[in-house]
Parts: sequence; structure tokens; C-alpha cells
Amino acid sequence: MKRLQSSIDAVDNGLQIAVAVDQRQALWRTLAMLVGMPTGAAGVLLCGFLFNFWDGMGLWYGVSCILVSSMTIRPACFPIQTHQAQLQERLLELVLQRQRLREELADLYQLRDSSPLGKPKNPIEVKSEAA
Repeated sequence: MKRLQSSIDAVDNGLQIAVAVDQRQALWRTLAMLVGMPTGAAGVLLCGFLFNFWDGMGLWYGVSCILVSSMTIRPACFPIQTHQAQLQERLLELVLQRQRLREELADLYQLRDSSPLGKPKNPIEVKSEAA
């Protein structure tokens, strides 16, 4: 029972870590898209249409915008695999196994209490049997 509880605690801790990592990744992905997408669009606009403005510097500004956009978006494209669904399934299996084990123990205790040999004898009964 103690091993089962320690397994449940370990999987639960892993699941909490996975949830925290997923939430952090979602935040960084959102920030990357909020910065990267407009910067990339500005870079394409500068490179494609406005490259002659600012004395020919529009092309360089556009390329620099595209580079900043790609550096911002790239980390969001390769998320860490947390296997949150598998951890949830494993935790559910362990909790159900613990519940079955508790039910079996309760049945065994009930069986032991209902049998005549399993009940402790009263000291007065023991004296009367010995006499």
C-alpha cells in the first residue's frame, strides 16, 4: 500500500510539473507570436514594396525585421514534450488500483470479523472454557 501511495505521489508530482511546463510554453508561444508575426509582416512589407524608401535602407530594415521575427518565433516551434495525457492516464490507473486494494482489504477485514475464529475472545469466556 505504501509503494502504491509513493507511486501515486511521484506521478502526481510529474503531472504537476508537466502542467506547469505546458502553461509556461503556452505563454512563451503567445508572446513569440505577438512579437514575431507583426515584425515578420513589417519585414515582408519593407522588403517587398518599400525597399526604395529611406535611401535604399528599406531592404536592410526589412531583412532585419525578418531576422528578428524568425529568432522570436523559432523557439516556439519546438515545444518540450511533457506527455501530460499519459501521466494523467497512469495516475488514474494507480488511483483505481488503490481503490480496488482498499475494497479488498475492507472485504478481508469484514470476513475476518464475521468468522467465529477471527474474533478475539472475552477473558470471561476463556475462563469459563478452561473450567
